[in-house]
Amino acid sequence: MHIARILEASVERYPHHTALVFGDRRWTYAEWFGRVRRFAQAISDMGVRPGDRVAFYVSTSENSVTTYFACQVLGAVAVPLNYRLSPGEAAYIIQDSGARVLVYGRHLTENALKIQDQVRSVHDFISCAYDIENVPVSHSHFDTLAEKTEDRDILRPIPAGTDVSALVYTSGTTGRPKGVVHTHANDIAIAMNCVMEYGLDHGDNALHIAPLYHVGGMQAFFMPHLMVGGTNVVMGRYNALETLQTINAEKITTLFAVPTQIQEMLLHPEFESIDTSTLQMITTGGAAIASAVMERVINEFCPNIYNGYGMTEASLALVLHPEDALRKLGSCGKPTLISECRLIDRGADASPRDLVPVGEVGQLIVRGPQAMAGYWNNPVETAKKLRAGWVYSGDLFSMDDEGFYFFHGRADDMIVSGGENIYPREVEELLYKHPGVQEAAVLGLPDEKWGQIVAAYVVATDASVTAEILDAFCKSSDDLAPYKRPKTYTFLDELPTNPSGKVLKRELLAAYERTRAA
Repeated sequence: MHIARILEASVERYPHHTALVFGDRRWTYAEWFGRVRRFAQAISDMGVRPGDRVAFYVSTSENSVTTYFACQVLGAVAVPLNYRLSPGEAAYIIQDSGARVLVYGRHLTENALKIQDQVRSVHDFISCAYDIENVPVSHSHFDTLAEKTEDRDILRPIPAGTDVSALVYTSGTTGRPKGVVHTHANDIAIAMNCVMEYGLDHGDNALHIAPLYHVGGMQAFFMPHLMVGGTNVVMGRYNALETLQTINAEKITTLFAVPTQIQEMLLHPEFESIDTSTLQMITTGGAAIASAVMERVINEFCPNIYNGYGMTEASLALVLHPEDALRKLGSCGKPTLISECRLIDRGADASPRDLVPVGEVGQLIVRGPQAMAGYWNNPVETAKKLRAGWVYSGDLFSMDDEGFYFFHGRADDMIVSGGENIYPREVEELLYKHPGVQEAAVLGLPDEKWGQIVAAYVVATDASVTAEILDAFCKSSDDLAPYKRPKTYTFLDELPTNPSGKVLKRELLAAYERTRAA
């Protein structure tokens, strides 16, 4: 089976059902499939052949998904880019992937022209501008191609499951971004996994506020709803009030949102005046949610909330189901139906046989049909990350006696203070129990005496929350040893995060180093 067949099957079963909503535009499955085929024909006319890479540098939109599925129809390889990247960062990924076509957003024309000066592999540029008059000379217009190209029923080879469907670049937290190779088999496994775990069906209306260049947005949320013939409602940008209003207007049943977005909607002044009763499922991940907030989410916003864990290299490996949301608060749940997970020793040479005991912290490794094929043109990093079919996550977890997994942070985030190992997550979990803490991030800062000290960065609910209050709270807890207590507190309006909700601790550390150097 190949990805284009997922779309074709839904077209055959539900041709007149609404497939896609974006702004004031709506397409049935039959209408959208025609648009996808015409755009596929257009880029085929430009010379795109099976295996060629097509990059798209576009904000969350219909253009993103139409480009992605046009690639699948042709047997080409989709290369989604974070639309927030600078021209230089985007150019690196385009050059590394060898993309021959670049589709770019209407707000990114200036960036696209800079990329054109830097990258020679790209033969064709396609603008998503509203009006053709705003398209630069020699560039093509997306809507014109998607609507005016003759659909000639292009012949294409049927991709094998092992053929590459997409290159999804990592966020580059440890250096240059790496292209994670996704095959048709990988992405179909991810989608089927999510359909089964979340219990999706044809009657679901999904709301997309997560970026579609991310596995969590495309492969693990858009594609599963497409697979069951549901409706995908795409918002161009996240706004708490507009999201609540869209849930009401479109009778949304399923939503993927990071914890900060969930809290922002729940606490919005107009939340109680907007009917969101159609919402039956929220899936989230990336950060902790305080127990008091979780109770309110379940009782006032959505009865079923799933907390998942995955990575670009192996999506949705763990999931916590709604029945355990409060009882196992802070857990990422258990392995999904297609995932085999183990916790092994943190040593560089540890093998899948080197298991850690229940309750102890180890590195998570994952095996399953969703595991990546490797990193694009990077055999050295592939050999480090992918060993005998196991993806070595670099993330630290423990498992309790019921088989639930608890995240403790990345191996390289571990704090060593006075020779003692301290896992940031356990300190963060305690801080989240304080009613005055909305968000918290803990990291190690350099210290001449101890090597590192524990530092907490906090977004407080109001100005009355102080370092002294939080220190007293930590002191009074039986869940945190004295040497693990934060030595410093920094209060911020918000924490820096990536699109999947993960806090970018490297940015906090960089800000600290800039302050110290000043």
